[in-house]
Amino acid sequence: MLFINLPVQDLSAARTFYTGLGFGIHEHFSDERSAAVSVDDTLAVLLHTRDRFAELVPGEVGDPAQAPTAFHRLTVDSRDAVDDLVGKALAAGGHTWLPIRDGEATYTGSFTDPDGNAWEISWLDSLHTI
Repeated sequence: MLFINLPVQDLSAARTFYTGLGFGIHEHFSDERSAAVSVDDTLAVLLHTRDRFAELVPGEVGDPAQAPTAFHRLTVDSRDAVDDLVGKALAAGGHTWLPIRDGEATYTGSFTDPDGNAWEISWLDSLHTI
């Protein structure tokens, strides 16, 4: 399983954003300072208030709204699924990040969550994948 840990300014707003994408919250692993977002059986996004995140890492907590600290890419089954998830993100309070990239064997959309954490959503043509 992969766990992605992200700092957020407003945990309630972040929970609303990620559930707006259609993801669930695993309440057993969530509290007033963290929320465990279940993307699928192999991927969880752990949202932490900035003070909680600071307890987990050495040094200063970066601000993804000022400069990307990382970006995350999810793959989906179709071009329509890319557009659907990006649309859900924008409707849930996210922001446009990069323009759509339509390649010969890929189609990628992107967005940032309300805190500036960047996501790319890609469809990969199975005839051209590694």
